[in-house]
Amino acid sequence: MKFLDVVVSQPWALLKERAEEYKAILNGDGDLSPQALEAYRARSAQRGERLVIRDGVGIMKVEGPLFKRANLMVELCGATSYEILRRDLQAALDDPAIHSIALMVDSPGGEANGCDELANAIYAARGVKPITAFVSGMAASGGYWIASAAERVVVSDLAVLGSIGVVLGVQDRTAAEERRGVRTIEFVSSQSPGKRPDVNTDAGRSQIQTMVDDLAQVFVSAVAKFRGVSAEDVVTKFGAGGVKIGANAVAAGMADEVGSFEAVLASLHKGGMARFPNRSKGTFVMTEQTTGPSAEEIAAQARSDAQSRIKAIVSSDAGKALPNLAAHLAFDTQISGADAAKILDIAKAEMPKAAEAPSTQPQQPAAQTQPNASQSYEQHKAQSGALGLGQPGATNPNNSVADGWSKAVKNANASIGVK
Repeated sequence: MKFLDVVVSQPWALLKERAEEYKAILNGDGDLSPQALEAYRARSAQRGERLVIRDGVGIMKVEGPLFKRANLMVELCGATSYEILRRDLQAALDDPAIHSIALMVDSPGGEANGCDELANAIYAARGVKPITAFVSGMAASGGYWIASAAERVVVSDLAVLGSIGVVLGVQDRTAAEERRGVRTIEFVSSQSPGKRPDVNTDAGRSQIQTMVDDLAQVFVSAVAKFRGVSAEDVVTKFGAGGVKIGANAVAAGMADEVGSFEAVLASLHKGGMARFPNRSKGTFVMTEQTTGPSAEEIAAQARSDAQSRIKAIVSSDAGKALPNLAAHLAFDTQISGADAAKILDIAKAEMPKAAEAPSTQPQQPAAQTQPNASQSYEQHKAQSGALGLGQPGATNPNNSVADGWSKAVKNANASIGVK
């Protein structure tokens, strides 16, 4: 099958006059001499990707007729491939040097197949990075489908927008083949009566029309979602298949404002720098926006948490009643404030019982049962069980108060699993 046959058999979202131009080129009627082809190849070899970066803004050029894949038209006629644009879009989203994306649109439309996938990808990118479409010249049919997917559409004064719809050209070669004496007979499987609709019958034309209408409905629904309007508004207010110019397109809701590409770049740069202040000119500085709290912030939070924990322990009612135990728990351990409060409450509750309990130690002379005010804090710790703290005044491990205090501390330790 000839390449032209493949082209004309596809549904298109493309202006008719442009379709005629490209058809002429494919038929060999265009001005494409071998010298011109070679010159174009040389220029093409020197060009980079369609994606360029300017002041942190990734610029994607949506120009010329649109095809799903790179082909002869993309190589020779300045056409654009949806697949190339999709790769460029992902590259722009992944590049940390790019904070915003601008679509520079000047296209009469193109192949319907694949246009929806690219447009949906652009629409999904709204939540990742700011994306604006600028229309200079034309965003017709498939070109408008793509432009409408951006979160903001800016147009030049003379920009042409619209031509929302799908066209499928079906060639009937019956008469031409009869003149040549050629008669083609096709046998279609009985299970597949819709495989070869006959354009010369009402049923065949109805079948093809239904397919084209279904494709157009996808187009209309997508534009309605992208622009935040109803499908009915797209049909009745967006030209009904026709086009609108500049400010009229804005008034109809097809675009957001009239402006210039430089103004679009300036607004994207300003907005992007406000959102990502360390992204510009191809550099990306890691900051707390990408790495979380800084070391200074973490240290300050740790100090604040420690101060709050200490204050909660020593200033509690039980902590004031048992200041030595509270101080030890606050400064000499790492247990939480909640666990410290449990220990203090239990120890405070056990103190009256411990004071009244009979001593299990042999009685000592009265002189030795008196508190020894000169006994050190470390001695208190050594005499007071696992926690190593003594109640002020309970200095002798052999008297009843010290013995009861030791039991109270052991009970407190046991309550939190400390032996």
